[in-house]
Amino acid sequence: MIRSTAATTALVAVAVALAGTAWADDRLDGDFTFINGPISNTWTITTQCNPEVTCGGTISSSTGLIEQINRVAGGPWIVERTDVPNGRVCPDGSTGPADLMYSFDPATLVGALSFRSKPGVCGDPDWTQGENPISLVPQ
Repeated sequence: MIRSTAATTALVAVAVALAGTAWADDRLDGDFTFINGPISNTWTITTQCNPEVTCGGTISSSTGLIEQINRVAGGPWIVERTDVPNGRVCPDGSTGPADLMYSFDPATLVGALSFRSKPGVCGDPDWTQGENPISLVPQ
């Protein structure tokens, strides 16, 4: 009985060690150049993943932005910001408030920055939505 318990314990330890390695592969950590058209800055990202294959962490940028980043199994990395004062750039170059969502493919680190602004922003009478291509480049 003791040998059987020891063998089971060893097998469980190996399974846990291998599972830990699999979850670690889903993480997104390090310094990246964030590119949004002509605009770029540095993002430092730290994440952790749990056994349900959901990941979460923090980004901090060279512009002072600090936000949460999250990912659900099979999905993109997501950063959401609400009511950002200069989140929408108007056709005349002025800015207005908007909700922003950054979305990145976990394999390519290419994605989109989506915005949604309330009626009245940039003179638009209705809610306005738009999207810009973005990417992260490891440094």
